[in-house]
Amino acid sequence: MCAFAPLAAAASFTDDPEAWRPVAYSDLRLPVGDAASYASMWSDLLEKNNAQPAPTSSPIASYAFGNRAAAAWHFTVNFQNKLVVLTVLYTPTSCTREIPSPSAGTRIWVCPARVVTYQGDEFRVIDGAGCWLEKLAGREPEDSTATVVYAAYDVKTKAFLTRATVAHQDIAACAGSIPLH
Repeated sequence: MCAFAPLAAAASFTDDPEAWRPVAYSDLRLPVGDAASYASMWSDLLEKNNAQPAPTSSPIASYAFGNRAAAAWHFTVNFQNKLVVLTVLYTPTSCTREIPSPSAGTRIWVCPARVVTYQGDEFRVIDGAGCWLEKLAGREPEDSTATVVYAAYDVKTKAFLTRATVAHQDIAACAGSIPLH
């Protein structure tokens, strides 16, 4: 794995990291700006995804550059002396469909997750798994709180907390705690 690019957008101290917040998303197909930093965190799995043959349903046989069907969500906490990122990668080759969805308009995938800690010039990576919610095209639109992934940071246990709702229903399999150590 290569050295990770720094995150410019997370330069300010995170006020109230224990508050639940919706995660942020980055399109990693042609990553620019902060998306390039998130793509660098996933360079190994993005390379693996890009090396796979394109699905027969895809009109594009291969990519000359960029990453095929790749995105990530992330939640970042800046502790002033270190920056910690929880991120989940979605690619067709890295996720498995394991969790039944209460909505025909949303698929729930289990995908690779990483906690990346930056401190000074060093970084540390912890791998795991997390939920990715794929809203399907052509379905009825929902309000923005109906289907969403949330994250928070528990200061006492030093762990990220995650939860997801689909069609306003909590998805128990997506609720979790990911310790930093």
